[in-house]
Amino acid sequence: MVRVRLRVPVTLLLVAAVLLLTACQPAQPGGAIQGATVDRSRTLIITPWSDTTGPLRNPDNWHIYQSGNQNLRHMGGKTVFEALMYTNLNTGEEIPWQAESYEYNDDYTAITVKLRQGIEWSDGEPFGCRDVKFTLEMLRDNAPELSYSFIYSDWLQGVECVDELTPVITLTRPGPRWFRDNLALGHENHQVMLPAHIWEDKDPNEFTNFDLEQGWPVGTGPYKLVSSSAQQMVFERRDDWWGAKTGFMDLPAPERVIVVPVGGDESMAQLLIANDVDSGHPLLPGTFAAATSRNPNIQSWNHEGPIWGAPDGCGYNLVFNNDKEPWDNRDVRLAINYALDRAEISMLGYENANYPVVVPYSAYMSGRWLTPEAQATIDKYDRNKTDLGLVDEHMTAAGFAKNGDGLWARDGEALRVPLRTPQWLAPLAPVVAAQLKRAGFDAVELLEPEGSSAWVDDINLGNFDTMFLVHCGSLSEPYETLKDLHSRYAAPIGETCPSIIACTRYRNAEEYDPLIEEMESMPGSLDNPRYVELANQALDIYLRDMPEIMLLEELHVVVFNETYWTGWPGIDNPYVAPYPCWEAWNLIVHEIQPVQ
Repeated sequence: MVRVRLRVPVTLLLVAAVLLLTACQPAQPGGAIQGATVDRSRTLIITPWSDTTGPLRNPDNWHIYQSGNQNLRHMGGKTVFEALMYTNLNTGEEIPWQAESYEYNDDYTAITVKLRQGIEWSDGEPFGCRDVKFTLEMLRDNAPELSYSFIYSDWLQGVECVDELTPVITLTRPGPRWFRDNLALGHENHQVMLPAHIWEDKDPNEFTNFDLEQGWPVGTGPYKLVSSSAQQMVFERRDDWWGAKTGFMDLPAPERVIVVPVGGDESMAQLLIANDVDSGHPLLPGTFAAATSRNPNIQSWNHEGPIWGAPDGCGYNLVFNNDKEPWDNRDVRLAINYALDRAEISMLGYENANYPVVVPYSAYMSGRWLTPEAQATIDKYDRNKTDLGLVDEHMTAAGFAKNGDGLWARDGEALRVPLRTPQWLAPLAPVVAAQLKRAGFDAVELLEPEGSSAWVDDINLGNFDTMFLVHCGSLSEPYETLKDLHSRYAAPIGETCPSIIACTRYRNAEEYDPLIEEMESMPGSLDNPRYVELANQALDIYLRDMPEIMLLEELHVVVFNETYWTGWPGIDNPYVAPYPCWEAWNLIVHEIQPVQ
């Protein structure tokens, strides 16, 4: 018998003890506001999301499309850069912003956008079609170097300006969901416009877009960046914001927004208890419960546990590099799947705050799209079970046998399963490693160093075997995640895959790709029998081959501190999805009000 030591989450009592000891220590970020002239009750203080701990990154580079730059993804940048539209993913409602409307032509190859009149950049220049045309065509012409550029090199034929407020976007093929997914969704994978008058004469691969004396970065949002360092980023409200001038919307209540670093789960709890931050990094369930016992003003999406969090459109997964042996062998992938116990992963890793999943469908849409036919496909394969007999069957079929140490081996060498784990997914690794060891796998936890982004480059370039990550996308229909297994995303090892959530390097050009290509050309609707049929056929292949293993729905305990600010989104007021790393965070800044 192999004895395995599990590093399970700390108990509520232990977390409370740690927080009791540390909460009395000075919280540096809250006390380090440079040039503080705004009262704390009018200052919103936030931290980056959970995948960015330690010093703030890229403080002197605000080129938001430069690969690896996180300043658009995190909350401060969302007060500077606004979107054409947002979407309340809780309801599916689109929220017009820089754009008032958009309309497709009959074959979904052209989109006419109507921009709002009176929008100005922070330097006073008018916002219009010129900016839309420049931004989208710049991304198209600089693929694959710039983030999201692969979308535009693949899809964008060009942009024509009918007049100053009417761009017509022409696509290379029918794209009925293209505008929503890229320009109106309010998710983190969402592109915003750049000021053409600033960028037109710059090299988009070199320009850093940072010069505070010149007012860079220039955006249309109600805040401007006034200080930026690895210790803090400060954004001051612009009372000349176009939205207030035109009557579109009142000025947001926070007069200042400050982004400060965070060290992780317990560090965030300390800051919340001391009222040194208002939101940002999520907490683990046990830490959340302990923190609320010390500061009752801390809240999350739900009022009761164990599921405190809201869906975020993603699921935790174990990604295989399907371009490397033995992960290209379906039997090996299936054997690993049957070694796992998802309920135990949820219980030991996340204190039952995340529920098991086997398909890459977000809770935002799974209630509608898990039709009887789709459920029958899921039941046929029955992947959500632990069965060591099936582990043996599939590993034997793959040519492996257990050696004298009880480990699966082939040609005299034990199969090593290196579980690459970004810091923000750390709870998964010890539980999954223990389960794999019980099934005879030489599983090794490889936790990425805090603050490291090496794993991003490695998964993009195919320099990995297995890695914990997330699969995001299916917010309203199956196509949005099923497309990520199309062969077009399977870059050869050494070349960058187009999307980090689509780096399995799975290829099935004969069976799978044609289904995705046909789905792509039509709107995703339960009222379209052909689309439903295609989605179920693709799901069948997905479950048969399992190029990745879905584990749990991603439900983060997003935290909001009501000591200084009220009006946060929640189950009782779901005006927007609550995730700070999403574009729609801008709507939260406009909604919250001071407590006093």
